Amino acid sequence: MTKQLAWFHRWLGIVTCLVFALWFASGAVLLFKPFPSLPRGDQLALERPVAFPAVRASPAEAMAAVRGGAALRLVQRGAIPAYIVGTEKGAVPVDARSGALLPLIAPAEASAIATRLGGAAASASPAFDYDQWIVHNRFDPLRPFYRLDLHDAGGTQLYLSARTGELVQRTTRWDRGWNWVGAVLHWAYFTPIRSSFTLWDRTVWILSLVALLVAVAGTILGVIRTLAARRQRKPALTFYRLRWMRWHHLLGLFASIFVLTWILSGWLSMDHGRLFSRGHASEVALARYEGQSLTDAMKVIRPETFVRYGQSRELSFSVVGGSAIVTAWQPDGTVRRRLADGAPLDTGRVTEFARRGIAAAWPGAPVASPVQIPSTDTYALAEGWPTSALLFAGVPGTRPDIVVNGTDGQILTVLDRSRKAYAWVYYALHTFNFPGLTTHPVLRQILVLIPLLFGFAFGITGVVIGFQRMRKTFFPQRRMT
Repeated sequence: MTKQLAWFHRWLGIVTCLVFALWFASGAVLLFKPFPSLPRGDQLALERPVAFPAVRASPAEAMAAVRGGAALRLVQRGAIPAYIVGTEKGAVPVDARSGALLPLIAPAEASAIATRLGGAAASASPAFDYDQWIVHNRFDPLRPFYRLDLHDAGGTQLYLSARTGELVQRTTRWDRGWNWVGAVLHWAYFTPIRSSFTLWDRTVWILSLVALLVAVAGTILGVIRTLAARRQRKPALTFYRLRWMRWHHLLGLFASIFVLTWILSGWLSMDHGRLFSRGHASEVALARYEGQSLTDAMKVIRPETFVRYGQSRELSFSVVGGSAIVTAWQPDGTVRRRLADGAPLDTGRVTEFARRGIAAAWPGAPVASPVQIPSTDTYALAEGWPTSALLFAGVPGTRPDIVVNGTDGQILTVLDRSRKAYAWVYYALHTFNFPGLTTHPVLRQILVLIPLLFGFAFGITGVVIGFQRMRKTFFPQRRMT
């Protein structure tokens, strides 16, 4: 069995040793330079205010124009105010003046938006579906895109959705350079692979599983070899004399726990519902939580009331506990909320609507008052909750913890035991975002960086050994050094 294990570790290790080294090196880069993004506040500041006086079509008319609408927003799409109806097939723009469906934004209009943002030197690319910085499937409903090059000192590029007219991504020359050796390598975010979620998901999941098995086999072999070395006349940690094999064995002994846990947690990052809950509410529970369909709720909202929202950049429409909520996003990222009849709505009433919805979706026990979740909470970091997240504690055997966005009352996560376990064995274990470290980011970075460097050195020894093994096998006439 030991021979079979050694054969498996040797030859699969040759295939994965470079992957190990790149994972550790890119993980160290990713620790300091995350994947590019356009924060919500910055996006709103770049957008033009919605021309509410021009809105004539009602939200109900917009929903009627598109079959299967499950979400609704009102934005300024270039020179036209437009409803954006979210469907399973993507975002569908509807002219808020007439209620007619809108075509994709024309290249001339994209160029005009680029000029507004970057001056006469700015330009817009032809429309396209994918490039390296919009490969994530969250961009799928918004494709195709125009890339707006501002030609500024930082090499800023913005991505404009040809469907909705919204700016959804921003990169700089500095971001792009570091991310090629960081996030792109670490997550295998290469456009040909990542543009197909199924292909990317299965490829990285299988590769991570093979790497995990190689690490397990190597750890077992390392312990066996060390026990054998300890039984020698002169006990030692290793009996290997060749320099690279010696270093590989010794580094493996000391780094094995970190390597195993890090590769395991990295593999679990690709779980996507295979072993753990995805934290989503069922369709039945979600319908009960909302209390009525979005289509029905929009019938009582009149477009002439929108002028009171002033310079708002976006209106989003939601239904919670049977009540329609209109959320107006301001250029500084703050919000104003109103009911369907235009009456102001404060956070307290949104919370009450959410409690009513939770009681209907998960009946059987009273719903306690929510708790504000700190942004440094391990679960909040793992799930990416906004600072407005509210947690409604569950009741064992009746209801899991429910996390709601305090801004618009939408359910963020159904935090059952499976989802909580996932946050620990994947996110906390992989990023060291444990309680006590989440509030000390510099200390956490140091504690992560040290084992990453050891892991990288360990991976390099594997690369050298693998190269030497391949050369010896396929070019036996050449002397090994």
